[in-house]
Amino acid sequence: MNITTMQQQNLTTPSLARSSISDLPAEKIIGAPRSLPLADLPPFPAYESLRNLNPQNTPDRNNVLLIIPTANSQKTRILLKAFSAPPTGGKLHHLVVPADSGVGEQPYDDAGLQGAHNRIANALLQTLTSSPLKLDALLAEKKIGTVMAASIENYIQRQRQRPDGGVDVGARPADYGVVMVHNATTGETAAVVSAGVTVPREYLEYARSFGFEEGDEMHGRVTVGYVLAANVPGLDLANWHAVVVGRSRYDLLEEAIEEGLRIPW
Repeated sequence: MNITTMQQQNLTTPSLARSSISDLPAEKIIGAPRSLPLADLPPFPAYESLRNLNPQNTPDRNNVLLIIPTANSQKTRILLKAFSAPPTGGKLHHLVVPADSGVGEQPYDDAGLQGAHNRIANALLQTLTSSPLKLDALLAEKKIGTVMAASIENYIQRQRQRPDGGVDVGARPADYGVVMVHNATTGETAAVVSAGVTVPREYLEYARSFGFEEGDEMHGRVTVGYVLAANVPGLDLANWHAVVVGRSRYDLLEEAIEEGLRIPW
């Protein structure tokens, strides 16, 4: 069952229906995870045509082509802002290439990082194979010397670690956003995770009751946002954070980028 079918279903249930936002449990913003296991991800392919750009085009490494693998205008805005100051003398150009995350509509735990990785890999592959002549012409015209891709993936962490490395059994699940950047020309990758917003557990469990893609419990079919918006009037299913804690998830993502993302120019 895909998300289109799910959207047609009535996700409202009496046990979760609330007459107003004020009837929801109190939520809070919590700090980003202490560690980011980039080493656990598979390496990106070595895109030889992007690592060895045609010297006849006189490429300038400070001229950057950024691939953005999403149709979400807010995510695109955030990424363009983050890349708005390329290396001295360089210019930024971008292509929006929507790509699948491969981790379902609602990723959980490590699937968040994997989803960001998958979007980048899929978008780069699509860019290279769908219209190679058009890409070559763009690289030549703009004298592109660096090709990069950046993605954003929100996910729910069901358990959190204590400072001593153990599991904080009493911690509430929380929604985080990971921002990943891959320089396909140099092979470097960087990522950062935003602060999180706690999630009402009963809405999380109801979202999980709709099942998982290919039986993988980290790849949920229905987002918690869909469940919240169906049962609580006035909530934006894509940015419910703005209501329950008074901070947009996009603000949290921008804050994480500004404070912790080292772009591998």
